[in-house]
Amino acid sequence: MAKTVIVGDDTVRELIEAYASLSAWFYQMSDALRQGGVGCEPPSEAHRRAYVAQLAVTYPELSAVAAGLTAPRPFLPPPVIAAPFAAVENEGVELKPPPPPPSAEAGPLPPSMVEPGAVRY
Repeated sequence: MAKTVIVGDDTVRELIEAYASLSAWFYQMSDALRQGGVGCEPPSEAHRRAYVAQLAVTYPELSAVAAGLTAPRPFLPPPVIAAPFAAVENEGVELKPPPPPPSAEAGPLPPSMVEPGAVRY
């Protein structure tokens, strides 16, 4: 039996932001793993249950609904297809050479590194 739960706008906004952030992280990480030659598995049922339990703690007004989720379904949001980007050449940009190392004429050198064990307090 479905129940109607009334939640505040702030709660809905935070849940949508969390959903968007987690979705973005999932696809960002799975893409990085794929490029590195490693696979990426969706979260296990135990992980999904732990997430729902934490959601019930964070949002007490949703705890009754969260308690009814004994086995949260695996859900992967559709991937966002990024628009192709144009490669930008560094035309007309000149790199400056690094400055020369300091010489004795520039003044005294900074003190050498002190061994922490040699210092007495």
